[in-house]
Formats: sequence, structure tokens, C-alpha cells
Amino acid sequence: MAELNLKEIGARIRERRNSVGVTQSYVAQKIDVEPSHVCNIECGRAKPSLELIVQIANALDCTVDYFLAGEYKKSTVRKALSEESCYGRITDKLAGCSPDKMERIEKMMDLL
Repeated sequence: MAELNLKEIGARIRERRNSVGVTQSYVAQKIDVEPSHVCNIECGRAKPSLELIVQIANALDCTVDYFLAGEYKKSTVRKALSEESCYGRITDKLAGCSPDKMERIEKMMDLL
């Protein structure tokens, strides 16, 4: 698995923090770290844990995916789906679904 782009994640954190109008010190106090650590995260010099990213998202009143959305590569999913074995397994599972369940699955896929 490729490394996360810490600079991009940090930039999104900084962007969100600025949009809600709070300081690095405010975020640091909310997540119980030093302001310099928040600065290092925003600059991509520190690798925050998932727990810390969740705490930052809570402090900035947003979801974790706001920070990580750019890290998800749809092409990886498309490649996996194009493989015959994966496609066959999905088709087999869908074949046994009721019309109601198929409709719900289709709605979930539309959200992706």
C-alpha cells in the first residue's frame, strides 16, 4: 500500500481550521497536544495516528473523510472489479438478491 500524502492531509486540516476560524492552539488544546505538533501535522512533517485524525475532525466539526478523501483511489477498485474472479463473486452474490435488496444495493452503489 502506498504511503498517505501527509502534506495533502495536513493542507486539508489547515484549510478546515481556517474556514472555521480557529487557531492551531485551539485545536492543540482540544486534542491535548502541543501547538507545534498541530503545525507539524498541517505541514506534513508529522504522521498523525487515525485516533488523532478523528480527534482533529471532532475539534473542527467535520468528518475524517474530509481529510482523507483524496487518498482513496477509485482506479484500484475498478482494477479489482475488472478481474474475472472478483466480478464472478459479485455476480453470484447479486443473483440471489430479492428485488428490494437489489434496489438498496443500487442506491448504495450510486453513493460511491
